[in-house]
Amino acid sequence: MTARGPSSQHVRGLSPLLLEWLGVPLPSVPSRLVTVVGFLLALLALQAGARAAQDEPVGAPGRPWADGVSQERQDQALRVFQEGNALFEASQHAAALAKYREALASWDHPAIRFNAAVALVNLDQPLRAFEDLELALRYGDAPLGAEKYQQALTYRKLLLGQIAELKVACPEQGAEVSLDGQALFVGPGEMARWLLPGTHQLVARKPGFLTETRSLVVLPGKQSTERLTLQEIRSLPTSTARRWPVWKPWSVVGAGALLAVIGVPVILDSLNNVHNYEAAIDSCSAQAGGPCMVPSTASDTLHRARVENVAAISLFSVGGAVIASGLAMVIFNQPRVVPGEEAPHASLAPLLGPGLFGLQVAIRR
Repeated sequence: MTARGPSSQHVRGLSPLLLEWLGVPLPSVPSRLVTVVGFLLALLALQAGARAAQDEPVGAPGRPWADGVSQERQDQALRVFQEGNALFEASQHAAALAKYREALASWDHPAIRFNAAVALVNLDQPLRAFEDLELALRYGDAPLGAEKYQQALTYRKLLLGQIAELKVACPEQGAEVSLDGQALFVGPGEMARWLLPGTHQLVARKPGFLTETRSLVVLPGKQSTERLTLQEIRSLPTSTARRWPVWKPWSVVGAGALLAVIGVPVILDSLNNVHNYEAAIDSCSAQAGGPCMVPSTASDTLHRARVENVAAISLFSVGGAVIASGLAMVIFNQPRVVPGEEAPHASLAPLLGPGLFGLQVAIRR
């Protein structure tokens, strides 16, 4: 059977077997690709001519993509695949992708994978498009045909410039390694992941070891390699540390006590003035033989006693609060064991060059 060649609007994307059954053209090259890539793909499509395809029975040797797939499942996948192509031609890329996914559930054929990758490119999802394209290429050019295989390689090269590869290794036995909050592997081991460019977080943790956390910035088209090593907590040098110098909390306690002590003579003077006021009233009453006019000096003494009483109570209150704060600081300032800091190492190196003379000092911790 002869397969139809591509028109100016379509690119052949079916394998010889799919073309023989359906004669369905692949969706057109995405308009959002750069002009030069679109030109190359269009050139490849225009060079594709009609070709003959021989019928191959399901599960025939050399066709592993059809192993274990019944004729019924193949027919179902091809029917849904054709529906997806029609949606793609109508520029309904999201709906077409959903149809391709449905078809893949029945038959994971590389040609369907290729169409799904093209739809994802049109939806600006380069990472997912690359993943589908890798699956489309896993059997080589046999299921796609030589021309379509070359087009897939061109897409792959384009996508590699939009994503980044990260290789992670961790030799620690039992270490849990995660990337952006998702489990990656349990050490010892290594793994490579394709990522979208930008910021990512890599974490390795294990009980009894310091957690290793790294913030990474990966660039499009670049490969990054990270090796995570964990340090056992008990092997770390330790030292004793306090939040504040020992004298600071006790100074606060002393300041509070001083305020309270200052309040003692003030309250005593207040009590003495109250006593003097009562004595003046008793003396006046005795002289008058009954109630008498309170002398102005006695009134002043009573007023001074009240002011001193308020001042003394304020000093006691503030002093008590300061003492309590100081005692809390004493409790929180108990010594604790922390990882010790290595002594800094300094190195000197001369700087000599044309018009340059000096000394370089490097301090390493």
